[in-house]
Amino acid sequence: MKKCPECGNPSYDGAPVCGNCGYKFPKPKVKAPVQENIFEDRPIIDKSGNEESTLQIIKDNKIVIGAILLITLIVIGIIIATGPSNDTTTDVNGFNKYSDANFTFSYPSAWNEANGTDELHSGAIFFEGSNGTEIEYYNVTSDFSSISEINTQRASAAQGSNANINTIQSIEINGQNASDVILENSDGSFTRYVSLLNNGNLYAFKIDGKTIGDVTSGEIESVLQTAKY
Repeated sequence: MKKCPECGNPSYDGAPVCGNCGYKFPKPKVKAPVQENIFEDRPIIDKSGNEESTLQIIKDNKIVIGAILLITLIVIGIIIATGPSNDTTTDVNGFNKYSDANFTFSYPSAWNEANGTDELHSGAIFFEGSNGTEIEYYNVTSDFSSISEINTQRASAAQGSNANINTIQSIEINGQNASDVILENSDGSFTRYVSLLNNGNLYAFKIDGKTIGDVTSGEIESVLQTAKY
C-alpha cells in the first residue's frame, strides 16, 4: 500500500491516481535487466601481431615434425625389408617370375601352385605343369662343394629307393654349372632333379611325370633356362 502525498489517503501500490483527491501518482521507474555479455568468454584477438600464426608454429616445430617423418620412413623401410623373402610377379609374356633370396626363375602363368609336402624341405613350393607334371622347388644350405658330389649323392639315393638311373650329367644353365639326374621309378614314372650350387646354397628342382617326355619337355626346359642366382 502507498499513501497519497496530497491527502494522505491510502491506495494500492499500482494505483495511477488517488481515489480520494485525484492526485496522479508518478510512474515507477523500471530497471533494465542486466544482460549477459555473449562475448564474455571469447578470447581477445591480438591485432598487434604478437599472436603466433599456424605457419609460425610449424616453423618453430619443424625439427620435431622432421623427426617424426624420418621415424615414419624408417619404420616403413623396416617393414618392407623384413617382409617375405620370396615374391611372384607377372611379365608381359604371360610368365610369372619367382624370386627367392638371390635366386629367380620364370614359369608359365598357366601353372598353378599346388599343395605338396616335403618332410626334408619344409619351405618347398609346388606347381602343377602340363600333363599332370608336378614341379617342386626348394633351396637349402648345403655342404656340397661341387656338382659331381651332388651327382654321386643322387645316384646313392636312387639305389636306396630301387630306382634306375636314366640320366646323370652336368649341364649348364645361364652360364652356371648344374646337376641333371633323371630316375625311372619302380612304378614306371620318372623323377628329374636339376640342382644348382652357389656359395653353400643348393637350389633344386624336382620334376615328377608319367613319362620321360613329361620331365624333359620344352615347357620344363624353358623354365630351367630362366633359373639364375
